[in-house]
Amino acid sequence: MLISEAKTLIGNTVALTYTDRTGQEFTEVTEIYDVAFIPLYGPCMITDSGEVRLDRILTYEAAEYQYRAAA
Repeated sequence: MLISEAKTLIGNTVALTYTDRTGQEFTEVTEIYDVAFIPLYGPCMITDSGEVRLDRILTYEAAEYQYRAAA
């Protein structure tokens, strides 16, 4: 994923599929806060569940997040 493509997702909630350093795939529904260059990691997507390196992102798609109030 390119930085310019990732910046178009800022402020959106997406279902993000990515790999960790061992190659295991994860899919999370997460909100994108920012895209930044982090030293020693490179370009990363800053999300509500942590940072994800752009070169590890496999797919993404728009997701709807439903807010649920505590009962």
